[in-house]
Amino acid sequence: MMRLLQPMMKEGQTYRPIAFEEAYSMVASRCSSANSNQTLVIVSGDYSNEELYLLQRIARAGLRTNAIASFEYFYKSTAFFHDKNDIVPFAEILGASQIFIAWDPQADTPSANVITHLLKSLPETPQYWFNQDGNLHIHDYAASFRALNRYLVEHEWAEGIYINGLGKNYDSYKTHLLADDYETMLRKNNLSDKDIATFASLLKKCKDEVFLVWEPLLDERGVMELENLCMLLDIQSKPNAGFLCIKPTLNAQGLFDMGCFPSRGVGSESLEEMSRRLSQQGLPDPCIEVVDVEKTVLAGGFQHFLLFNSTGLQIPDCVSQQISRSAFSMLHTAEWDEHDTTFDLLIPAARPEEVTGSFTDSARIPHQSTPDTPCPLRYNNIEQFNLLNHQLGLPTLERPSDIFLEFISLFKAGCHSQERHFFR
Repeated sequence: MMRLLQPMMKEGQTYRPIAFEEAYSMVASRCSSANSNQTLVIVSGDYSNEELYLLQRIARAGLRTNAIASFEYFYKSTAFFHDKNDIVPFAEILGASQIFIAWDPQADTPSANVITHLLKSLPETPQYWFNQDGNLHIHDYAASFRALNRYLVEHEWAEGIYINGLGKNYDSYKTHLLADDYETMLRKNNLSDKDIATFASLLKKCKDEVFLVWEPLLDERGVMELENLCMLLDIQSKPNAGFLCIKPTLNAQGLFDMGCFPSRGVGSESLEEMSRRLSQQGLPDPCIEVVDVEKTVLAGGFQHFLLFNSTGLQIPDCVSQQISRSAFSMLHTAEWDEHDTTFDLLIPAARPEEVTGSFTDSARIPHQSTPDTPCPLRYNNIEQFNLLNHQLGLPTLERPSDIFLEFISLFKAGCHSQERHFFR
């Protein structure tokens, strides 16, 4: 891999360098003429909030596409979005009576390292590590959490405000849960009823328990059953208790906050409300037609692919298969394999440590970042995206503070109570 320092345009099976202005003129001319939702924009969580906001703004208002997806959550939908009121803050973990940890020992990212240091600072707090000697060994967390939930409900160990009115859809969830094949749930992890009973008894003895989970271990069903478990135990209503999914990349949470999903607006506002507020600020009406990105990819329904992948996360296989058949494809990345001739256009990206902006951690706490490494590019990411803004006729936002003021104006104060406390 080599550091990409200037845009490269494909000619035959080789690339030639071009200017940034020419590169973004090409993106605008090739993609802005496409019909609505025929351009797929995929972004990674290694961009700042300000950069992610500009990207979704460019996609919806400039390129007329609401086909916005992320590398981290492809095929995982928005089930991993959690209201700040429903997760345990880092500070409250310090007061937990027991911490239950589902972790990948190979995890080595800034967010993973923060948790590693946090847990080492709590030697007096009992820590139950799944998949360690004497503890439950699990590879399918969805099945294990669902089996545990089934045990709690069947033995009437579930209690508290969520099953007594605050939790929505509990009766339906209970009916479907008890109708499921409990033995099949157990077999998926080679567990016995005794294993589940022992673990459930441990949970019942806890006063303030916290579940810390390395998010990539969970699929969509797994994170839903974890939420269900925490409501069945009533732990979300207590201080120093609850769950926290540790997100894999630096700003994976920012993907949700900046609305980088077809069904979710900036600040998790509805798409209609986001559109209304942007229109009030003089921006063109954004495209908010909801599209099933994964289904459309498999059907070959996208003409253009724009991938913003600064640190080189694994591109979903189904996307890779379609790129070679597309009318136009672009990759925005910091590092490039010079033997890879997949894309029509390569544009260099600044790395996260070269960026000024904000990032949001797993507990939904924003952090300001200033570069600790000079950016070697002629234009940093924000300057590049403003080149594209200009080409598309959109108002430019030159400074991170200007971008912040625009996206914060789209956030609704308070929690989204209508989306909370659903048994799913």
